[in-house]
Amino acid sequence: MGDTVFLICMSAPVIFFIYSIVSYKKKFIIYTIKDKNMKVVNDAYYSLQLSFCIINSILVALGIFIVYNSKKPTSIVFYYLAVFWILNYLLKFMAIKKNYIRIDCE
Repeated sequence: MGDTVFLICMSAPVIFFIYSIVSYKKKFIIYTIKDKNMKVVNDAYYSLQLSFCIINSILVALGIFIVYNSKKPTSIVFYYLAVFWILNYLLKFMAIKKNYIRIDCE
């Protein structure tokens, strides 16, 4: 049972990594920060997004491995959510600062 949970948890970063490569090639915004008012003004955003996706996948996979080996599998969920959301908002902040995206207020 424990190995199955571990494999399921480890598949999430792998799937996310693959999805991030597809989104980079097709030039669309991923993550939960996507807003209908958000416009990409510089294509360098997609490279930045891909970099954050790779970092996110590695940190989540590493964290799942560490938390799973510490015998506290319920902590995996909290770790995953924390890393994912922090990196999402860091990406949005950096993209706005570098003028890669613009958020139009209505």
